[in-house]
Amino acid sequence: MRKKRTFIWGIGAVIALILIYLSVMTWYYPLSSFSIHKSYKYKPGKILYNDKTYGEIVNAFKKTYEKELVKEFESKGRDLDLTVVKTEYILPLFKQEWLLGTNSVTIKPDKLENMLFEVQHGRDIMLQLLADENYTKEQGDYLLASIKNLLHIEDSIRNIRDEKFITRKELKNSIRNLRGDFRDGFRFYVNPFYESTR
Repeated sequence: MRKKRTFIWGIGAVIALILIYLSVMTWYYPLSSFSIHKSYKYKPGKILYNDKTYGEIVNAFKKTYEKELVKEFESKGRDLDLTVVKTEYILPLFKQEWLLGTNSVTIKPDKLENMLFEVQHGRDIMLQLLADENYTKEQGDYLLASIKNLLHIEDSIRNIRDEKFITRKELKNSIRNLRGDFRDGFRFYVNPFYESTR
């Protein structure tokens, strides 16, 4: 009877140690293969650009851009300006909720996959624009710089996704930097590239 009780206590202690280990790993390495819930809650800060939030800048561009898009489809007798038309499909890349707001966002592996897909889709559209439109050398260079920016963002997302032992602190810094890269990518796509084509 005593041996049985000792055995049960031993198993209980092993299970408790495993649970403590997994809890510690989940806390310190939220996206590791040891993590019970592969997720990380990111609380973005409010960043201002000339007294405007990123969301206000995106919405201001969207209003202007939508007027240009309506004019483009109303115009008759000339080819569509693909820069205006295709921007409709690039804009969602930069309007993701986690980029616009300041509410906490849960980052999970599937969210990273969705981000990566959006970036690759945006890059493909930009490459298509580069092939289909007759840009000046300067405009082409601006668009190429935007494409390179998206390639950099892709690499950053893959690094976060694939790093098995990225600590909570490193993850916070990586996601903050990624958020900044997306925002910089938007600003650079709009000006100088998009504005240079108007």
